Amino acid sequence: MSSDNNIRIEPVGDISNADWESVTNWWSLGVNQNIQTVYIDVPVPEFSQRKLWLRENWKNLGNELIIDEKVIVALKSVEGLMGKFIELSNRSEAQANKFNFDWVKFSNPLFELTEFQKRNIVALIEMPNGANFSVPGAGKTLTTLAIWEYFRSIKDVNRLLVVCPRSAFEAWETDVKILSRQPVINQFDEDPIEFDTEILYVNYEQLENRQRLTKLVRWMDQQPTMLVIDEAHRIKGGGFSIRWRACRELANHSKRVDLLTGTPMPQSQEDLRNLLTLSWQNIPREFFSDSRLSGLKRGGVFVRTTKQELKLPPMIITQVELPMSKVQKDIYSALRRSFVGQFEMSENDSNFFSRRGKAVMTLIAVAANPGLLMRVIKDDAYLGMTWPPRELAGSERLMTVLENYVSHEIPAKYQWVSRFVAKATSEGKKVLIWSTFIANLIALKRLLEPYEPALIYGASTQDERKSELKRFRTSESCSVLLSNPQTLGEGVSLHKDCHDAIYLDRNYNAGLYLQSLDRIHRLGLDPNQVTNIFILESAGSIDQRIALRLQDKIQRLGLYLNDSGLVEVSLPNPDDDIIPEALLGLDELDLSDLYQHLKEDD
Repeated sequence: MSSDNNIRIEPVGDISNADWESVTNWWSLGVNQNIQTVYIDVPVPEFSQRKLWLRENWKNLGNELIIDEKVIVALKSVEGLMGKFIELSNRSEAQANKFNFDWVKFSNPLFELTEFQKRNIVALIEMPNGANFSVPGAGKTLTTLAIWEYFRSIKDVNRLLVVCPRSAFEAWETDVKILSRQPVINQFDEDPIEFDTEILYVNYEQLENRQRLTKLVRWMDQQPTMLVIDEAHRIKGGGFSIRWRACRELANHSKRVDLLTGTPMPQSQEDLRNLLTLSWQNIPREFFSDSRLSGLKRGGVFVRTTKQELKLPPMIITQVELPMSKVQKDIYSALRRSFVGQFEMSENDSNFFSRRGKAVMTLIAVAANPGLLMRVIKDDAYLGMTWPPRELAGSERLMTVLENYVSHEIPAKYQWVSRFVAKATSEGKKVLIWSTFIANLIALKRLLEPYEPALIYGASTQDERKSELKRFRTSESCSVLLSNPQTLGEGVSLHKDCHDAIYLDRNYNAGLYLQSLDRIHRLGLDPNQVTNIFILESAGSIDQRIALRLQDKIQRLGLYLNDSGLVEVSLPNPDDDIIPEALLGLDELDLSDLYQHLKEDD
C-alpha cells in the first residue's frame, strides 16, 4: 500500500522490459508509459476490479507474484463493503427502524424532531456511508447534524466537513441549534482554519483551487472527519467534472461520506452511479450496475421523505393574466415573426440549440419588460445574448419604439407588482419576488424603493447575501426580497418570514421552479398558514405556453416527489457544470409547442 492508500505495483528482481511494459499497459488503463517507470499506483477499487489479470496474464505464464499483507486486507475490505451494500439493499424499511437511537440525548430538548426525521436518523446510522434523498424542506441538514453528533459521541469521527452551494451556508450555520452542545462552526476561506473548528463548510467553487483543496485535505487528516456533500446533484457529472474529482479526493480522506439531494437521478441512473462511487469510494464502479441500482429501496442504502409525508398546509397558486400594451405587443410580435426561421433550423446545425435558447430568453424578457432589450447587463448575458437582438438591429422604427418605451412606459407586470407590494406592506406582510433576469431585479429595486427591497443575485458576495437576508427578515422597513431561482432557489428557508411570492417570469426548468417554491413552503409552517404564489403572465405571450409545459412536467415530477423509491426525473438541475442553455430546461416538446406559438397570427 502506498502512502496515499493506493495499491503499488513494482518490479522485483530481473524483469524484462517487455514484461514490465505489459504490466504498465494494463494497469495504466491502456496508456503506454515509459518502460523505465519504477512503480504504478492503482486505486483500491480499480485494483479489485482488474485483479484477475494477475493470475491469467502473469502467474499462469510462470511469473512470480508477491502480495503484501496490507493489500490482502484492503481487498478484503472491498469485498466486505460490497457485501454490506448488498445486505443493506435487501433490507426492508421496517428492519431499518429497529436500531435503538436515543435522539433525546443528542438533540436540544427545545427542538422536536419529526417521526420521519427520527426514522431517517436511525436508518442512516446503520449505513457505513449515508444518502438522504428526501425532498426539499424535509430537514436533511438537521438529521445530518444529529447523525454527526452520534458518531462523534462514540469517538468514530471528530470533525464535519460540508461541501455545499453558497445559498446553503445559512442553513448549516443556524441548524446547529438542534444539537445539545453547540459546536464550533466556521466558513472555509483563505485564512488559516482555526484549530478548534469542529464543523467547516465550503462551497463547490473553492474546490477547483488546488491549494485550497490541499488545505482541506490536511485539515481532514488531522482528525477523523465525516464528509457531507450537500445538493450533491451539482456534481452528478462524475469524472468529467473538476468538482466531482475534488469531492472524490476529499472522500478518500474521510471516515464517512453522506450525500444530500432531493434529486439523485435528475437525468439517468448514471447520475446516481456517479454519486455512489463517491460515498462508497472503495467499491468498483462496475458493481453499481443498472439492475442493482433499479432494485434499491428506501431504508436500505438511502433514506427518503416524500412530499406527501411532510403534510404541509395548503399553497395557493394564482396565475395572473395581464394584457400587453400596444407598444409591448408590437415589439413582441416583431420578434416572434423573426424567430420562426430559427425554429426551422436543422438539428445538425451547430447553433441549433444555442440560437433557439437565445430566442426563448429574448421572448421571456420582452413579455416582462421590453426595456430590457436596451440594457446590457453582464449578468444577464449568461446565455451569450447580445442586446438589442440582431433581429431588431435592422429595424430603425422598432429601435425608436424601444427607446420611447424605456422613457415613457412602465410594464404591466411592474405596475401589478407595485400595487401588490403596497397593499402587502400596509398589511404588515413581506413579499418574495423572482425573476430570471438581473436587469428586472435591479429595475424593480428602483421602482420599489419606498419599501427598501433586499436584492440577492449571482454576483452578490457572501457577506451581502447574509446582510440582505437579515435585513429582509428583521427590518420592518424592508418589505421585499428580489432574487432569481438559479441563485436562491435552494438551501435557504424563508417560510418563517414570508408567505407571498411573485414570479415575474419563469422558464421551462420545472426543477428550478419547484425548488424556489420550497423556499417559503416547507416543514415548520403553522398548520393554518396559507402560502400564496402569484404567477404573472402576459396575455398571448410565451409566458402562457411555458405555464402549460411546466404543468405537464410538474405532474410527472409530482409522482416522483411522492415516491419513496428512486426514479429518473428527466429534468435539469441548476448544476454549475452544465452549459448555460440547459438551465432553461428546454426539451423537444417545449420547442415544438413554442414553434406553433411563433407561427400564430396576431
